[in-house]
Amino acid sequence: MPTAAGSVRVDGLNQTLTALQRFGVEAGDLKDVMSAIADEGAQLASSFAPKRSGRLSSSIRGNKAKAKAIVIAGRARVPYAGAINYGWPNRGIRPALFMQRADAALAPKAVQMLEAGIDQLIRREGLT
Repeated sequence: MPTAAGSVRVDGLNQTLTALQRFGVEAGDLKDVMSAIADEGAQLASSFAPKRSGRLSSSIRGNKAKAKAIVIAGRARVPYAGAINYGWPNRGIRPALFMQRADAALAPKAVQMLEAGIDQLIRREGLT
């Protein structure tokens, strides 16, 4: 489900992880799947980001987390990532919304990737 601030929430994921943990599957076992989703999101966001110098686009990266996929834009040398994405009306910067566009494009595929990863864990643990 899409939520505010450019994120996607999968209803029932926490309950699924809790149920799997009862059978010995850890949330950390999904780290590879979450990393793949985050990498795909970073690739999409980078493709949607405006490219004046290329620094903003190249600053977008996916983080590995055990139970969520996180995409981050900007670094110390690219402090304007938020202003470009969300806009800054006082400075005449219109929102590019590249992160939200990436979320919208990735949402259906992310759910499929997550389902495939959970199915693989279930088979690996012999819980079918």
